[in-house]
Amino acid sequence: MRIQSATFLSISGLQDMTVRFGGGAPTEAGDVTLVTGPPASGKTRLLEALVAAKEVLAPYGQPVAGWKWIRPGDRNAKIELTFSLDDTERNLGGAEAVTHAEALFAPKSCGREADEGLLAVLERYEHEPACGKVDYLPAARTLPPLGVGQGTSAFEQRIWRLSREARKFAFVPRFLAELAHRPDVGARFGEALGAMCPTLAYAGPTGSDSLSCFKSRGEGPLTVGELSTSEQDAVVTAATLLMVGHQRSIVFVDRPEAAVHEAGMAAWLGAVRSLIGDSQLIVASNSPALRAAVGPSNVVELGAVRA
Repeated sequence: MRIQSATFLSISGLQDMTVRFGGGAPTEAGDVTLVTGPPASGKTRLLEALVAAKEVLAPYGQPVAGWKWIRPGDRNAKIELTFSLDDTERNLGGAEAVTHAEALFAPKSCGREADEGLLAVLERYEHEPACGKVDYLPAARTLPPLGVGQGTSAFEQRIWRLSREARKFAFVPRFLAELAHRPDVGARFGEALGAMCPTLAYAGPTGSDSLSCFKSRGEGPLTVGELSTSEQDAVVTAATLLMVGHQRSIVFVDRPEAAVHEAGMAAWLGAVRSLIGDSQLIVASNSPALRAAVGPSNVVELGAVRA
């Protein structure tokens, strides 16, 4: 499952426009797309508008408040989407390989126009790589206060997957505890952390303490709460992508440069791509290194949004 293109009409915070998401031809969708532009150009807004459109079409969580997405002075708004589906997804609901959908935003309610086969694909949520899904890592990838806990099952995670709330990352302590019994996942987790944040290492549980499992600059054992902000970001990102289990998914990431040094951005991208398999990655960022890594055909350049 991938997004080939999206047309935004009367969406608050965005100009009316059609955006293609990578690929060498109009009918292709690229592996990675970078959304970039000057401050207040709508980078984050574009990601979150796509998230809102997905939730209007086939929700994981709470209903979308349509009025929040309508440009002031307009009565309604719309996002038109073109998806590409692989053979497994086509067989699930009988949709075409390339299929279109519309998410409709109105002041009191939202609506949709979409093939039922596409909706069958979009509404699925299971922590299996074979099950494509949509995931969103907002810019504020912080751990909630201690004491707020969550499990790692798909049932517990579905409602939070496209949320911006810090509570969506409350599963991390449980995830770390489970790694003690999953050495294969622990190895992938440690490898990804090393690429995302060279100062950080996953050392495994200390005796019966599964949470004192990190070393920073050679010192430890440390809990995730004792790590720096950038190190915590690496833990949250790697844990999320491993827990959810991506293979044919769409993954949105906002502003990785908030926690990743420019010199390490290419390594960060490689680590993320290694964790999400054959998924589509759409990143909002102004990182020159990330821009160079994805190539010019995979860059969406936004201009300043008029007041």
